[in-house]
Amino acid sequence: MMAENWEQLLSKAQPLVDYLHRDGYFNQGFSGDRTANLVISDPEVAIDFATNDSFEMFDEWQTVSDSPDVFPPAFEWKRWIDFNLRKNDYFGLRGKNFNGADTKWTRGDGCLLIELMHRDIRILLNCYANDSFPEIWKNIQSAYFNDGFPCGWDGKLPFGKLVVYSNE
Repeated sequence: MMAENWEQLLSKAQPLVDYLHRDGYFNQGFSGDRTANLVISDPEVAIDFATNDSFEMFDEWQTVSDSPDVFPPAFEWKRWIDFNLRKNDYFGLRGKNFNGADTKWTRGDGCLLIELMHRDIRILLNCYANDSFPEIWKNIQSAYFNDGFPCGWDGKLPFGKLVVYSNE
């Protein structure tokens, strides 16, 4: 059953909502599968995976995670999700404790980690609303739930691994 409104979505997405209501993130190293994922603790290397769009060494993160062919044709992007996320300031994300990970990912006026988390929260909630979780988004959510920050792809599709930044 697809979620038709914010309240239904919050109930349906309870594991993600519980995660987002935490006071802080990345207070320990990634506790997930270190074989299935490429785990990186160097923020500069992780930032390169998140932002490099040259396609020479690995596929661009946006293409792997958020291109139109990632989602089924019937997938609907719910504008009311965007509205409610802005209204609640993405569950107050900017005010949370990132245990120093945010400062490692800040360049100039912005924090790439928080910007990417905003994108991921929006997409994950749309996955819940549509009852549709592409495999990459199952893996992305799992990385978050295991104290990692999913930030790239190591390899060329259909091969490769999710890159997870571990705040160690």
